[in-house]
Amino acid sequence: MISQMTHEGMEQGHAMAGTFQIQRHRNSENLHLRLMGVFDGDAALLLAETVNENRPEVGKIFVHTAGLEQVLDSGAELFGSYLSTLERPGAEIIFTGEKGGAMAIKAPGIRCVK
Repeated sequence: MISQMTHEGMEQGHAMAGTFQIQRHRNSENLHLRLMGVFDGDAALLLAETVNENRPEVGKIFVHTAGLEQVLDSGAELFGSYLSTLERPGAEIIFTGEKGGAMAIKAPGIRCVK
């Protein structure tokens, strides 16, 4: 299943310029989330909601950050606060790309690869 979610969380058929989006692809074991646009506080809430909804059902969640134009401190801090509240064990969350390091926190089950 491939779908795209805009900043407002609505399903979209194609990307919209200037709007944060999450493109999702899920198989039986893993969820891949491709982030696009600017990662701010609202984007952090949308990503947290997406992770929370899917975490019990998959083994790993890959958060691909190559499509992000910018990671704002407010977004990184808010998402980091969310990550610190996750109960363990659960799906491993793996951040990929150069901007992944700005979003990942050091905690069990969370890692960043480039």
